[in-house]
Amino acid sequence: MSTVYEDIVKFVASNLKCSICFEIFTKPVTLVCGHNYCQKCIKEYLKNAKRDCPHCRKDVSNSKLEINFTLCAILELQELGGRERWEQILTEVDQEYKAQQTGRTNTKVESLIKHLDWLKAEIKKTEDKLSAELNSNQAYEDGIGISKNLTSSLEASTSSLYSDAAICADTNSSLASGENQEQLSQPEEGSSQELVEEDPMDSDSLLEDARLPPSAEALQYNRNSAEAAPNAEFAELSFSPHLGNRRLSFLTESRTIKTQPSQQVRTSNGRFDDCQWMADQQFTGGRFYWDVNITGSTGWAVGVALNNLKHNERLGRTSSSWCLEKSSGQLIACHNNTKTCIKHSVPKSIRVLLDMTNGQLCFQSLCENLLELHSFQVDLATPLSPVFWLYGLSSNSLSFPRPYV
Repeated sequence: MSTVYEDIVKFVASNLKCSICFEIFTKPVTLVCGHNYCQKCIKEYLKNAKRDCPHCRKDVSNSKLEINFTLCAILELQELGGRERWEQILTEVDQEYKAQQTGRTNTKVESLIKHLDWLKAEIKKTEDKLSAELNSNQAYEDGIGISKNLTSSLEASTSSLYSDAAICADTNSSLASGENQEQLSQPEEGSSQELVEEDPMDSDSLLEDARLPPSAEALQYNRNSAEAAPNAEFAELSFSPHLGNRRLSFLTESRTIKTQPSQQVRTSNGRFDDCQWMADQQFTGGRFYWDVNITGSTGWAVGVALNNLKHNERLGRTSSSWCLEKSSGQLIACHNNTKTCIKHSVPKSIRVLLDMTNGQLCFQSLCENLLELHSFQVDLATPLSPVFWLYGLSSNSLSFPRPYV
């Protein structure tokens, strides 16, 4: 999705609010002066013996309330996600405005608190796992040492993040009271203000020190993987710029696809108009799998397509593409623009298993021991390539972890 298109969508969203109730239009009607309101809102307004338009003050006492079918069609635009997607866009526009006014301090504090909660849960999970293993392990003394080292490492990371959160909280307090505005507008190099300017969605840098080595859970995950996908080969995907939208970038070290801020968009055009990227790999036979971590994205689609997918075609909306996506807060399987709702919560990670021998594409949840979410029979006429879509109106990312060894 181009930057210009993104700005247009945001502008349209900002004009979908009723100026009486300040909510997104419900049954929008148009007065003789051309201004639009919710049908219920303007009726209540005119009931109070008022004769003028709330916006321009023109006499509308004899105006007939005409349904604005164009606005109704825009509000129900299913390709974008309907009313829920417009409400989400309006929320993001409001959040962006507030972030610009406050230096995004509040957002950063909330992000740090969430990561602290995550660390606490990881400490508890690690302690429980080690305790269970040590009870059945003869090397009890060695296990105690491992437990202490892991717990100490996590506690140190937690302490560091608590400190960062306190710094952000102090900064937020100063902004609210109006103190030290001149110092905050020109922070010294290396000060806590740099933390405020970071992308709140970029959790990699915040959690780098808290990553654990392969645990018993990871080893069990590998055993489950081998049982669920016998003879399947792991595919380490790669991405060439000419096969993706110019708003996307691939970070090789963290193996992550990310949407880029407007000022960092590539000048050269990519393959797709939407925020979509096709991997370099083309599969003609055999059984392959790849994993996708989706925790960094509010809207996404993962799947495969024939390599003739056109620049203006969206994954899952053609007869030559298949995908699993998160749309309007739920999981949906999509092929040839036919959508199937998946009655399952959105997992943190997904495994895509492509069996070219039998023509089957399967999506599995990595959070429930490779529970199958949905499967398709796919066309084997030409090579198939992995394709990924990201919601382009906010900062989103997908990462592709390697199996533990």
